[in-house]
Amino acid sequence: MEFAVVRNFILSAAASVLTAACASNPATGGHNVVLTSVKGEQDQARRVHQEIIQFYGLYEDQSVQDYVQRIGAKVAAQTPISNWNFRFFVLDDEEVNAFTPGGGYVYIHRGLLNYLNSEAELAAVLGHEIGHDVARHPARTETRGVLMTVGAVAAAIATGSEAIAQMANIGATAWFQGYGRENEMEADRLGLEYAARAGYRPEAMTALFKVLKSQEAFELRRAKEESREPNIYHGVFSNHPAPDARAIQAVQQAAHISGAPPGGWVDNRDAYMHAIDGLPYGSSREQGIVRDNRFYHEGMALTVAFPRQWNVSNLRDRLLVYSKAKDALLQITTEKRSELSPREFLLKKLKGGGFSRGADISVDGMEGYTLIARSGSPLDGGEGPVRWTVLYRDRSAFLIGGASRSSANGAPVDDGIFMSCIQTMRHLKPAEYPLAQPYRIRIVPVTGKLGLADYVKRVPDETFQQERLELLNGLYPKGEARAGDFLKVIE
Repeated sequence: MEFAVVRNFILSAAASVLTAACASNPATGGHNVVLTSVKGEQDQARRVHQEIIQFYGLYEDQSVQDYVQRIGAKVAAQTPISNWNFRFFVLDDEEVNAFTPGGGYVYIHRGLLNYLNSEAELAAVLGHEIGHDVARHPARTETRGVLMTVGAVAAAIATGSEAIAQMANIGATAWFQGYGRENEMEADRLGLEYAARAGYRPEAMTALFKVLKSQEAFELRRAKEESREPNIYHGVFSNHPAPDARAIQAVQQAAHISGAPPGGWVDNRDAYMHAIDGLPYGSSREQGIVRDNRFYHEGMALTVAFPRQWNVSNLRDRLLVYSKAKDALLQITTEKRSELSPREFLLKKLKGGGFSRGADISVDGMEGYTLIARSGSPLDGGEGPVRWTVLYRDRSAFLIGGASRSSANGAPVDDGIFMSCIQTMRHLKPAEYPLAQPYRIRIVPVTGKLGLADYVKRVPDETFQQERLELLNGLYPKGEARAGDFLKVIE
């Protein structure tokens, strides 16, 4: 998690919508009702871009950014809107996702790059998002909906809990959720066409959807064993077509692409593996690292611990920690330190209301204030109490909120756990700085002596180590790499 100012930035797309007008669809030649002109859509995308980058951050490796831009531009050049000056960005986020808000801006999360296995698969992903722009899906009337907070979408995907999402101000624009089944299928068709025109092997899109299908199958199995709802493809949203249907369409479309280019179809597996060698697995250094339920952040020189049986979601703008039953949760965010005292800061932040048990607090030299708000818990419709604490450190103010069921004495029933976690927050020790470094993907050759099984124990996750490594390499379930191929491992 990158400790940054807590933002409830509501995307301002609705404010810039122009009068609805009919526009020609470059993909079909037909006419679609759109909410804005091309220029309006591009201007809007530029504004949204600043908010997206401010929230997620760009992945720091410029060579990876340049590589994705080069492949995306190659595919975009095959479209009827190649003059849009498409721009492609790798976001510093571990989610398996890619999206476009329109206007020629396309984003891919570095987490998805971990699971692709060739340049042709990357071209298929980018082609799909380009297809949305060509068909003007972001500008059509059906994409109009409630605009909400981007950041908390990740909270919903990570936790599958409506209550936890409420605490994180859950929401999403239509472009994050997807554009509906028919539009997604259209983007698949267009993306495959443009990637193939650029010379990429058409069957790569089928391989891509097999990766998504494997991700879904694994998540369904894991959710069943963990007694929770699954977070399937595109997270909590159900309007995107299942990978099975998309894979079938991709196969059918590939069959209608006649004739390979003079030099043959391009896959470029070796080039892709070279490009992603060293990519973080999970959180990056800028976001902070979770190891054994302790969070380490090198830039802040800070660490904090949580109960081992609880889940720790290291989101871009917050740490979201919750019990296995999702009946208790703790959230840590950061704001710029105020000139106000910690008590004044907290009371102003919470904007009045009923409070009890307010007290000064000191943790590892950080001065702060703590209290119990009599209402506000998302776990019981806003009626239950919430433990709130603020700690000042240098120029930062750490804001910590904890909620669970109400106890007889008017405090959250897990208030003792919340206070214990707060007391663990401290400066990093010199020996702990290596723990704040991320795990990374490394590319190794498969030999007759070393295969996938030899690297399973290096996977940092506590469960499903074999399956996670298989997923990274497109070998799920129970596949094995062949000698002479490359293998993604985690170090």
